Amino acid sequence: MTVRALEFFSGIGGMHYGLKWSGVDGTVVASFDLNPVANQCYTFNWGVNPIQVGIHHVSAQTVESFDANCWLLSPPCQPYTRTGKQLDDQDARAEGLLHLIELLAILKEPPFYIFLENVVNFEKSRSRDLLVSQLVRLGYEYSEWLLSPLQFGIPNDRMRYYLTARRTGTTKEVESPPVLNLRTTWPYENYQGPQPLADFLEDDPTGNIADIYAVPEPFVRRRRAFSEAAIVTPFSTRSSCFTKAYGHHGLGAGSFLQTKGFDGAKYLDDPSTAVEKLGLRFFTPTEIARLHAFPIDDQAPKPSNSYASDVTSQRQHSFAFPPDLSTIQRWRVLGNSMNCKVVGELMRWALFGNGEPDRCV
Repeated sequence: MTVRALEFFSGIGGMHYGLKWSGVDGTVVASFDLNPVANQCYTFNWGVNPIQVGIHHVSAQTVESFDANCWLLSPPCQPYTRTGKQLDDQDARAEGLLHLIELLAILKEPPFYIFLENVVNFEKSRSRDLLVSQLVRLGYEYSEWLLSPLQFGIPNDRMRYYLTARRTGTTKEVESPPVLNLRTTWPYENYQGPQPLADFLEDDPTGNIADIYAVPEPFVRRRRAFSEAAIVTPFSTRSSCFTKAYGHHGLGAGSFLQTKGFDGAKYLDDPSTAVEKLGLRFFTPTEIARLHAFPIDDQAPKPSNSYASDVTSQRQHSFAFPPDLSTIQRWRVLGNSMNCKVVGELMRWALFGNGEPDRCV
């Protein structure tokens, strides 16, 4: 079956790149997003304009006009994030997802495949309960996952919730939300431990990158101390999750890279001294794009050639930032995105592949 996908909440196209990673015979027939900067990036790379409209305004007729058999969804995470208000389905930003859940029941031909990504904690939400109840009601089998890029050999800890679903046609009555059966290990291809961060860093023989991306003093003054996880070296095999606040928020938005003083003290209780002595800098947008497995250059992760005879040609669609995007804008759209390798492998094995174990029905 040729996959014709609708990409909702498309951002900079992480789902689209994941689809290409999977090697499946498929295309994205339309994408939807409200963020003009993300849409600019999407258009720059894919040559098509996402439909800039609130998802809750998309009608069943519009959806049916694309003759799509696959939905790719990455709805806003703010209603569910552990550091937010956790308003869940009462948050206005959940309205788009709730609308799509309702649309499933009135479409003449619901999508055969559904793939969703969101933050950890979504699995405990009422929105999740509404979604999986609707899936069971309409005859889908599904699996739910919590996975991190670390499990796929990438040194970045970006744990996320994923749902993969396929329609079987066997409808059921649902009296209460299905029990959560969360998969937290990857049962398919084995990956070696995470690579060192050095494999993802830009070459900096003259020190220009270290100077340009040095952590500034006003930024440091916002912190009383650094945690062990906040400072990483090129030899580290783990980095913190990069969020949209990276580079302009002082707390918990991503790791800082140490560029010198590897044999000395860390100065975790003295941020100003740590920046000077350790040569702390931000990760560049290119480095974060590599860690998110966007095909920005040859240093970015690539899919195995052991599957899908055309996977090389599928993967040749590269990623780049529009030249007029500022560094802050690049960090923000990356922080709002996802890991293309994790998405692509889930699509390859769990969504489109055969023999998926322990599906829920």
